[in-house]
Amino acid sequence: MSEANSSEPQLGRMQPLLQDGSFEEALEALEHVVEHLERGKLSIADAIAWYEVGLGLMRRCGMLLEQAELRIGVLEESYGMAPGG
Repeated sequence: MSEANSSEPQLGRMQPLLQDGSFEEALEALEHVVEHLERGKLSIADAIAWYEVGLGLMRRCGMLLEQAELRIGVLEESYGMAPGG
């Protein structure tokens, strides 16, 4: 029996996004983590767990943005476009 308001199920649902989430999914989850932490009603242990997931989501977003930038660079190069316009 778990409570509907329990932080564990919500936190657990974010774990798969660390590996397989789209940029949009990871960013939305990161925003949720920030809002949850800003409420300030967590134990230290829970706050650290949420913070850790937030760092992972931030890393996922950064990695996906880097991949997008690289892909755009390859596309621009293949179409003979100079970088930066």
